[in-house]
Amino acid sequence: MTVSVIAVVAISIVALVGTLSLTGKSDSDYSAATRGNLLNLSYIYIGLALVLTVGIIYFVIKSA
Repeated sequence: MTVSVIAVVAISIVALVGTLSLTGKSDSDYSAATRGNLLNLSYIYIGLALVLTVGIIYFVIKSA
């Protein structure tokens, strides 16, 4: 049990150091890629909302 706890703590510390070391590095194309990804994700959510709305209306009409 003690060995497991020590292993978890060691892995957590290594993960924390790795994460903090990567946060200092930035990507110059990040903002351009993010805008395109957000736009595509918005289209997916709009389409999903339309499909769900039609499905709910169909369910309500069928149930009545």
